[in-house]
Amino acid sequence: MKALLLSGGEGTRLRPFTLTTPKPLLPVANIPLISYQFELLKRYGINEVVVGVGYKTDYFKKTVGKIAKEMDIKAPLSIENTPLGTGGGLRNALPFFKKEKEPFIVLNGDVIADFNLEKILAFHKEKNAYITIGLVRVNNPSSYGLVITDLDMAVRKFIEKPQPQEIVCDTVNAGVYIFSPDIFSELPSDRPVSLEREVFPLLLEKGKGIYAYIHYGYWMDVGTVEKYRKANFDALEGKTGIFGRKGQRGNFITGTGSVLKEGVEVKGRAVIGNNCFIGKGCVIEESIILDNTIIMDNCIISSSVIGSDVLIENNCVIKNIALADKSLVHPFTLPV
Repeated sequence: MKALLLSGGEGTRLRPFTLTTPKPLLPVANIPLISYQFELLKRYGINEVVVGVGYKTDYFKKTVGKIAKEMDIKAPLSIENTPLGTGGGLRNALPFFKKEKEPFIVLNGDVIADFNLEKILAFHKEKNAYITIGLVRVNNPSSYGLVITDLDMAVRKFIEKPQPQEIVCDTVNAGVYIFSPDIFSELPSDRPVSLEREVFPLLLEKGKGIYAYIHYGYWMDVGTVEKYRKANFDALEGKTGIFGRKGQRGNFITGTGSVLKEGVEVKGRAVIGNNCFIGKGCVIEESIILDNTIIMDNCIISSSVIGSDVLIENNCVIKNIALADKSLVHPFTLPV
C-alpha cells in the first residue's frame, strides 16, 4: 500500500519561517514535520510515500531523500511545475499510482496526528466507500471546512469557511483521506483544482459514496506561528503520540551541538535547536529557537519563535516575536 503526502503549498500563514524553509521541513521539537507523517505511516506498514511538492522543490530534493533513508522508507517526489492545489497535486501524482488497484492513503503535509489508519481503512472497506475523509471536532470551526454527515456517516454537504449562521456542526476536515484508485478519472489535468471546494461537492452531486470517519486522538494543523509553537510544546510533552523526547532536559529540549552557558534559566517550556549558543545569564521562556542561532549574554527570550542562523547580541529582550531566519538583533534591543 502506498500513500501520498500533499506538501505543495507555500505556507504563507507560517511566514517568515516558510520564506526560507518549506513548512513540511520545519522542525517540530527538532524533528522535521514531514518525519511525523513518515513515522505514522510506517506504523501501519506503509513504506512508500509519494511526496507532492511545488514550492522550494530544490530544498525537498536535498532533504527528503536523506530523511527517508534514515527512516528506511521510499519517498519519491511528485513535482508540480506550477501550483495545482490539493486536487491538482493528487492528479499530478498519477504516474506513481496508475498500477494501484487497492485504496490508498492521502495526508495533508501540515498536520500532525496519531490517526489510526487501520481503523480508517477498515471503515472505508465496510462502507464500500468511494472516498473516506477523516474528521476531527473543533471548538471553533469557522476557519475550517465543515463536513456534514448523516447518522450512517455518509457525507451530505461541505461548507468551506462557514458564516456563523452556517455552523451547524463541529466536525471539520482532518487532512487524511482514503481514495479509490479510479479517483484520478475525476480530476482534470490541465489546471489547478481544489479537492475541498470543487472535487468533493461534484462527486456528491454524482452520487459517489463519500463517508467520514471521526478521529478522537491527537490532531494539530500546523498552519500558523502560534500553532507551530503549540505543536512544538505538545511534542515536547509527549502529547503527539509520535516519537520519544530525544534530548529532553525536564521542561525543554536541546538539539545536538548546542551550548548553554552558566546561569541560563529556562522558564516554562522551550525547544532549542541544533548547534545553538545561549550565553551567560539568559532567560528562555515558552519559546522555540531554531538551528544555528547565537544568543549572547543576559538576553530574555519570551513567547517567541526565533529563526535559524540568527544573532541576538547582548542584553536584548525579545517578547512575542516571530524572528525571521538570518536576523541580526543589536545589543540592548528592547520592546517598546
